Amino acid sequence: MRAALVAVYAAGVDIPIACSLNETDAQAQLGEWRYLLATSVDGVDQISRTELLLRLRNDVAPLEALIRLAQREKACCQFIGFTIAIGADSLTLHVSVPEEASWLLGEFARLPGARA
Repeated sequence: MRAALVAVYAAGVDIPIACSLNETDAQAQLGEWRYLLATSVDGVDQISRTELLLRLRNDVAPLEALIRLAQREKACCQFIGFTIAIGADSLTLHVSVPEEASWLLGEFARLPGARA
């Protein structure tokens, strides 16, 4: 997923669409995403080309791991946005990217656990 990222700038945004991880670290982090999504996501909704909503299982146990992983992802790929929403009977992880990186959401949605 990350090997295809190129250093371009989003229109009107000073954040480069690039990843600062080397290939080995990127693959390891991708493995963490695969595991966490497989164990904590019930489904996914594509809100738009640039927004994805992951419906989390109603279990707070994996939230800390998801938050820490999203923080690490944000550190290496600053252009990706993450928001966790807490409802009375739901938990969701909202993922957003600039238009120039919209292809990334398709890759993200194909990870284990992120099924429509």
